Amino acid sequence: MKKILIVGAGVVGEATGKGLATAHEVVFVDINPFTIEHLREQTFTAVQPNEMTLTDVHLVIVTVPTPCTDEHGIDTSHLEAASYSIGHALRASTTLGTYPVIVYRSTVTPGTTRDLLIPLLEKTSGLIAHQDFGVCYNPEYLRAHSALADFVSPRLVTIGSYKPYDRAYQMLEKIYIEALGDIPIEEGTYEEAEFHKLVHNAFNATKISFFNEMRSLAKHISIDPERAFILTAKTAEGLWNPNYGIRDFGAYRGACLPKDVNSLLWHAQQHGIKLPILTAVQAVNRALGE
Repeated sequence: MKKILIVGAGVVGEATGKGLATAHEVVFVDINPFTIEHLREQTFTAVQPNEMTLTDVHLVIVTVPTPCTDEHGIDTSHLEAASYSIGHALRASTTLGTYPVIVYRSTVTPGTTRDLLIPLLEKTSGLIAHQDFGVCYNPEYLRAHSALADFVSPRLVTIGSYKPYDRAYQMLEKIYIEALGDIPIEEGTYEEAEFHKLVHNAFNATKISFFNEMRSLAKHISIDPERAFILTAKTAEGLWNPNYGIRDFGAYRGACLPKDVNSLLWHAQQHGIKLPILTAVQAVNRALGE
């Protein structure tokens, strides 16, 4: 049994902690007294950040809110504050007793873990990353309405690490397997894992927006789109083949795709409807040499 701290007990943190608590000792850390009381009522151990200690702790999983973007850029203040607290806890725990691994789960841009968070941990702790403590980036794929179920039965666990299968990776992998059994795990660099999670979310957003755009066109020309969408889900290779379109084969070509995209855009234009997503699809393809 390993000792694990969950820093940030929101939807992701609570699901992560409860999922790992089946096999490990879990302590939740949060700034919200109501969250702490809620977890204590469920018999979990929960503390404020100033009560956090890393003595004999194997894993610290950071699940604070994902950075937001405004006119000033990306706000990483929650991640920085959590890293600051963890760094000071590392410094205060003069006899760690373990090789603690800090694991970030918040969605971030590529380079955030290596260029921002690790230097902050080192500065505040006075320790050296990958020597005195390890760091992993472990993106989450949890849906708000089924977060715990998603965590305990993952489609995939992705672990970004400093070096392939390094000590930190091995610790996190071991803890996952001990709690969840034989699950699919993929390894990569910090940046690969960070970029992957953003692509993951951007693709989901693009798919929703694409079908919303098609729904708008269908309603304008008095067609019920729902039946067409159900059929599309069954027939379009981009939906039933997970590897379709992800290989570096350049622009889409052939007898169908270019002319049918053009036809749909022309048809929408005749009805005074703009299709910005499909227009962008055509523009990207032409830029690639279609």
